[in-house]
Amino acid sequence: MAKSLYDKDRYYDNDTKGSRLFPVLNPILYFLDWQKARKFLKRTKLKNGNVLDIGAGDGKFLYFLRKKGLSVFGTTASKISQTTAKYQFDIDLYYTTDIPEELFPRRYEAISYWHVFEHLKHPENHVASWPKLLSQNGTVLIEIPNVESLGSRLNFNAWLGSDLKHHINHMKRDEIASLLSKYRLRIIKEEYFSLKFTYVFLWSALLGAIFGKKYHFDFIFGLLKTPFSSLRITPLPALNSFAAILYLFPVIMALAFWGIKTRRGEVLRLWIQNMEKSFAPTV
Repeated sequence: MAKSLYDKDRYYDNDTKGSRLFPVLNPILYFLDWQKARKFLKRTKLKNGNVLDIGAGDGKFLYFLRKKGLSVFGTTASKISQTTAKYQFDIDLYYTTDIPEELFPRRYEAISYWHVFEHLKHPENHVASWPKLLSQNGTVLIEIPNVESLGSRLNFNAWLGSDLKHHINHMKRDEIASLLSKYRLRIIKEEYFSLKFTYVFLWSALLGAIFGKKYHFDFIFGLLKTPFSSLRITPLPALNSFAAILYLFPVIMALAFWGIKTRRGEVLRLWIQNMEKSFAPTV
């Protein structure tokens, strides 16, 4: 596999931590991934078995699951994140955008796609594989930016869920449900809030909606990745953006609550299972 886009454009920093954001934020991300794993285990009630994480990033999520006694497997589209996962957490990831053949002989109690499904060029190839990979009562989890969210509608170009360079497959909830039905898969639960993404997605969208084109995706993401450079190059817009994290708090919290109530939250998290034991796709 050739060097991927995710390494060519430094999606991950080429260091031992494979950071995506400013390194001082890494402890916060560590806590949020721990919380994500804890809620995942509570929801699935898994005590043992196999878990497959597609697009596993630096491997933190799988690391936390392994600590609870699960057998973990994962993939990544970045050589940098593959190296980071091994160095940081002793997690071996397959370097591929597909599901490698080596993973098919076993069955998985859970398969997860944490903000990965929107990166897939051919998502149906993955969906078609799930019935072959899942155990009888296995679950697939997808979490994606919700393109029908309040933030997306406020200002898509500023909204941190957009990322058009990397998010090549912005599918809506009903489009995913239609695809799942071809393979006798169904959504059993939907959620619309993320501790990790909801606040920053709404913050970015409001910046664009209130202050205009200057606050676009690349600028806002740059604030999180290289804040000192942003402050040096564009001091006033950068300072305003950081201040807005606090002064927009009441608006963000109101929109977050309303998004959950109206199914227009900033993320779309789907829990998916087989409809029946017959796994052949419908025609």
